[in-house]
Amino acid sequence: MLGPLAPLTEIWPGGREIFRCHDSRFGATEFNPGSGHGRFHPFIAASGRAVPTLYGASNLDGSLMESVFHNVPLRGPDRAIRHSALRPMMLSTLGATRDLTLVQLHGHGLGRLGVSREELIDCAAREYPRTVAWAAALHAQLRGADGLVWVSRRFDTSFSLVLFGDRVERGDLEVVNPPVPLYLGAGFGEIQRVAGLAGVALLVE
Repeated sequence: MLGPLAPLTEIWPGGREIFRCHDSRFGATEFNPGSGHGRFHPFIAASGRAVPTLYGASNLDGSLMESVFHNVPLRGPDRAIRHSALRPMMLSTLGATRDLTLVQLHGHGLGRLGVSREELIDCAAREYPRTVAWAAALHAQLRGADGLVWVSRRFDTSFSLVLFGDRVERGDLEVVNPPVPLYLGAGFGEIQRVAGLAGVALLVE
């Protein structure tokens, strides 16, 4: 069990872009109600209800690296993604209609919590039950928190964030650029660009 926490927070200002790569099952501003498993979801609030979540990034490449390219190994012969895996994926650009208060999981924020980046951000998927417990504890102990923010694990010039759907309404987010598919057109062009820069092969069936 985690003891009492005194996290630092920061403001994600209203209007600042949020790049979101998401499954086509969800609309641009629609929160994931709890399907799948990620670094900070799913978790149950003190009320006993699952907290919906929405992941995003501060720039386009960070969003793609933390989603489409998330499981590509750093080295070895398997540095590739399949074109077919992109079929359900969409890219949307959002903006908050108000300032968002986010728990700081970078800089002094990690030291304040007594946890290292290796323990919380850079750890593998097998550690997700522990990192999800951190999300639940921070959500419970800071009622004014709209979500969490950290430096991307896969793209360190981008911030990643997760928003809590019981604190952030869909109406608190606006669509700046509507969803575009990553399987074809301009969306696939961005995948090709990032793959080329990252040295990742695209396997087109």
